[in-house]
Amino acid sequence: MNDSRTVRMSYLWLCLSASVITFVGFSFTYFRPMITGEYPEVSPAVHIHGWSFFLWYLLLPVQAGLVKSKRVGLHRTLGYSSLGLAAVMIATGMIVIGVQMDLAQQPGGSPFWQALGPGIFSTLVLFGAFYALAIRYRRKRELHKRLMLLASTGGMGAAGFRIMAEIIGPGFTAGVAGILLPNLIIVAAMVLEARRDRIHKVYLWGLPISVATQIGVILVTPTRVGGVLADVLAWIGRGVGPLY
Repeated sequence: MNDSRTVRMSYLWLCLSASVITFVGFSFTYFRPMITGEYPEVSPAVHIHGWSFFLWYLLLPVQAGLVKSKRVGLHRTLGYSSLGLAAVMIATGMIVIGVQMDLAQQPGGSPFWQALGPGIFSTLVLFGAFYALAIRYRRKRELHKRLMLLASTGGMGAAGFRIMAEIIGPGFTAGVAGILLPNLIIVAAMVLEARRDRIHKVYLWGLPISVATQIGVILVTPTRVGGVLADVLAWIGRGVGPLY
């Protein structure tokens, strides 16, 4: 197996890992309750939110597989469809986060969302930022695919903390660990690249930005700055509440 083929295969497995982790995470609170009929009645926006993320992490390894099999034309066609999908993910993500932050600020509101709502919001920001860069550099394959992986791991925080809640129990520690957990996929990508040649610069700056953003937002949440961010998110939640 030549080096370029090895690289493509490794990238495909990294994408598959991201998808499996996401599906496992949401199986605990969405897919399994839906199958058993235990999921509470919610608005269509919540289901659109869940299924748009499901489609993204289904599309991710498919796109990697198409490039590996040199079906670049179909890859590009599906890539254009991801513009609308990403927009839906971000819009519905803001609805869910905003409403939950608004509820958290009410008497008896969720301590989890009070402590980690802004941190969860940071994962949505990372997804949008890295995705925008991936589209900007879509004609530079080596940049594009790594930015897409960064975008995908950036948006996996919600799945990550669901997995950690199953392992160590729900709470703040599980939430923080879960938000940071997907970064291990980028660490794995860097280790694989280091073993073959050298680590791509996208990972060298992308991983620190992801970790610093997530940890930084979590740390400032109890401060005045964090309070302002929480208020803004709650204000958005009140505005979009009727859609929830």
